[in-house]
Amino acid sequence: MKRLALLMAAVLVPAQAWAKIGLSSQFINVALENLKPGRTYNLRELKGVPYTVKNRGDAPQEVLVEVLSPQPSQVLAPYEPIPDPTWVTVTPNRYTLQPGDAGFSDLVISVPDDPKLLGRHFHVVIWAHTVGKGLLQAGVKSDVRFSVGKGPETEAEEKRRAAMVELNYDLWPAALSLKPVAGQKWDAKEKEKKSFKLTNRAEKDLELVLKPIPWQTSLVALPAGFETVEDLSWVTFEPETVKVEPESLKEIKVRMQVPEALKGKKIAFLVQLQLPIGTIVGATHRIYVDAQ
Repeated sequence: MKRLALLMAAVLVPAQAWAKIGLSSQFINVALENLKPGRTYNLRELKGVPYTVKNRGDAPQEVLVEVLSPQPSQVLAPYEPIPDPTWVTVTPNRYTLQPGDAGFSDLVISVPDDPKLLGRHFHVVIWAHTVGKGLLQAGVKSDVRFSVGKGPETEAEEKRRAAMVELNYDLWPAALSLKPVAGQKWDAKEKEKKSFKLTNRAEKDLELVLKPIPWQTSLVALPAGFETVEDLSWVTFEPETVKVEPESLKEIKVRMQVPEALKGKKIAFLVQLQLPIGTIVGATHRIYVDAQ
C-alpha cells in the first residue's frame, strides 16, 4: 500500500494560488531474508521493481533520498538498527521530478564479510524528501528489514514445527463434571477430588499453557441441557503454565468462583492447550459445570 505525504501550502495570496506538495513510494515495508555475509543484493533484482518515488504535488520538486538508522524506539525485536547506514546505497539518490513524474533508483544492500552477522536481523529507513528554500517540505519513509540468514518468521515457524513433532503427552480425563456452589471459591480437587493429570511421554521437557475457552460448536456438539458463556474469567488452572519433565506426570487443579447470575444453570466450556510460543495444540477437553 502506498504511503502518501501531502501538504497544502497556503501563502499570502488568493486561495487559488495554494500549492500542493506530496511524495509517495511503493516501497513502504520491505522484508528480506537469507542474505549472506560478504554478498551484495539489489532490490530491483530481488523484488523485480526499482525503488520508486513519485511527485504527487502540482509543482516541480527536487528530491533527495537518504539512508538512515532508525531510532531504537522505532525498531521491533528481534530486529536491531543497522549499525552502519553505508551498508545500503541508493543510486541515484537525487532527482528533479515534474508533477506526476516518478524517480527510479537502485537500492543496494552490501553485507559486510563478517560471520558474526549470521542470525542477526537489521532495520534501515529510506527517507525521500523534498529539498529547497521553501518553509514547507514533504517526504515519505520506507522501512527495509533484512536478515543475515533466516528471517524471524521462518525461525518462528521452524520452532513451531519442531515443537509439534516432539509433542507426546496425555491429559486425563477427557472431561470433568463439577458441581460448584455459585458465589463461593471452589477448588475441584479439594471439594470433589477431581483434577486433570498431564503426562509427558516424550524424552524432552514439556511446557503447555492451559486456558478456558467458550464451547466451540463447530468442534464438539453442545450437550443437551447445557449452555455456553463467553466470559470465563471466573475459571483458573493451577498451574496455568505447566512444565513436566520427560516421562513424568503433573496434576493440574481447576479452581473457580461461579458468578451468582449463573446459579442453577449448566455451563459447558473447553480447555485450550497451547505452547508458550502461542501455537494451539488442543481444545477438546471439556468441563461441565452444574452451578448449585
